[in-house]
Amino acid sequence: MKTHPCPKCNTSMDEGYMSWSGSGQSGYVSKKQTGMLRVVTKITLARACPNCGYVEMYLDPQELKGRIG
Repeated sequence: MKTHPCPKCNTSMDEGYMSWSGSGQSGYVSKKQTGMLRVVTKITLARACPNCGYVEMYLDPQELKGRIG
C-alpha cells in the first residue's frame, strides 16, 4: 500500500473512509445543486494524520460534475 505524507506535518497518513451512520456511507452535497431533491455524492476515500489531525476526503469527480452540471 502506498503511503501518503501529511501536507501539514509530513507524517504518514492513515487511510480509511468517512462514516456518519456507522454504515460506511457518508457524502457531500454541493450548494450548486438546485431544486427540492439534492443528491449526495458518496465520499469514497479519506485520510487522516495520526500526528496533527489533518483530514482529507475524496469523491468521484465525474459523479459530482454530473450532479452540478
